[in-house]
Amino acid sequence: MTRLLALVFALAAAAALAAQSSPIATWRAQHERQIVDELLQLVAIPNVAGSDADMRRNVEHLAGLFKRRGFTVETTEGPGSPVLFASLDAPSPRGTLTLYIHYDGQPVTASEWTRCKPFAPCVYGPSGEVPLSPATTLNPDWRVYGRSVSDDKGPIVAVLNAVEALKATGSGPTWNLRVVLDGEEEAGSRNFRRFAAARADALKADLAMTLDGPRHPSGRPTMYYGVRGGAGLTLTVFGARSDLHSGNYGNWAPDPSMRLARLLVSMKDDTGRVVIRGFYDDVTPLTPTELKAIDEMPNVEAALKKDFLVAQPERAEQRLERKLNEPTLSILTMEAGGGFSAAPRSAIPASAAARIEMRLVHGLDPAKQTRLVVDHIRAQGYFIVEGRDPSDEERLTHPLIARVDPRGGSNAPRVSMDEPMARAVVAALTANGRQLVRLPTLGGSMPFQTFSDRMPTVGFSMVNHDNNQHGPDENLRLGHLWEGIEMMAAIMTMTR
Repeated sequence: MTRLLALVFALAAAAALAAQSSPIATWRAQHERQIVDELLQLVAIPNVAGSDADMRRNVEHLAGLFKRRGFTVETTEGPGSPVLFASLDAPSPRGTLTLYIHYDGQPVTASEWTRCKPFAPCVYGPSGEVPLSPATTLNPDWRVYGRSVSDDKGPIVAVLNAVEALKATGSGPTWNLRVVLDGEEEAGSRNFRRFAAARADALKADLAMTLDGPRHPSGRPTMYYGVRGGAGLTLTVFGARSDLHSGNYGNWAPDPSMRLARLLVSMKDDTGRVVIRGFYDDVTPLTPTELKAIDEMPNVEAALKKDFLVAQPERAEQRLERKLNEPTLSILTMEAGGGFSAAPRSAIPASAAARIEMRLVHGLDPAKQTRLVVDHIRAQGYFIVEGRDPSDEERLTHPLIARVDPRGGSNAPRVSMDEPMARAVVAALTANGRQLVRLPTLGGSMPFQTFSDRMPTVGFSMVNHDNNQHGPDENLRLGHLWEGIEMMAAIMTMTR
């Protein structure tokens, strides 16, 4: 067991002991099998945005789960994945909470999964798959595997069972609840943005919370006050107009793969810092409160290196949480000559391409950051064409040609850690001695700004950090789900 996992389990055990006398924890312990069955059934419904029939099946199933807890439910019509909006009013509410969660998941390649298949979820322990029977006692260290089990169907099930637990114990919810489920978060949230624009009054609340993202690697539940934005482009460089025999024309034909490699290397120094002129200029500095929150987090650098088998991370002198508040530049895909999946051939390819992604932080404009990258390519001597291949005349005139295809981007919102409603959430979650991590910026992106532009907004992460979201073998540790239910119940009954 790695040091980081040992720390995670120790913290989880401490939290479990602290919550032993809680009526919510008692109810949860009595209904664990019901909760897991509910999660397995939900994860078994394929949920890749773009498959409208599957997404409607998800919404129909989710609508039934919310109605069973007393929510009033409405769903959008039209093409694409529906938005589900669920409302539950408290008898004497302390205010209104709006919760944003998404129910769609990333595309899957089933052959890459080593446990169960992505939409045939199963439970695994250290000794292998666990066959579930009515008599099975669930171990909190067991994990459920399946697409979206952690991102975000697990948090949806946590919200549903927090409400059920509060009702069963007669303790709440004491806030009006508005839950909006986005079916296209992994694909741009187009329908959600339309819904939010048309139904702004319905979403309005004393506090909005986005329930997404992993916990801090220390294992502590995590609040975040901002998310990353994004920008990017596809870059293509050219050689001859067609592939050429590597023996007959090697040493004569320009090699676009080598050119692309040199061009990409010019964008970062040996430590991993981006050297594109102006790349960091507009970043909003962290405040003293935000810097203090980072300093108070457990330092997990040594454990992360062991977990991910990295001898030295980029810019090793600075911890991860600081770097989450700086923009990134990553090469997500490179391709030339058809890639390794194509039949091998001895030919110098005609072109080579790379997909460049930038994760942005507060203060950065997506269009400007993309322009800085394009300006850098031009400064390396390249003639730029945008959104098209070069003409024959351009090929004969310019020895270095690059095609750029920019992608749409998004801003990176960040709100104050000192906002009173955010402080109320912190107080509710730490009332029993539980320790939190408070991140100024989460590593991922989502439509956080849709809420933060209109009302106090924070984010909350309950799932394990090593959940493999977006990749094969996505998983959720059961102990984190149990704690997630109890923490959501605390939020739904908090005082101002």
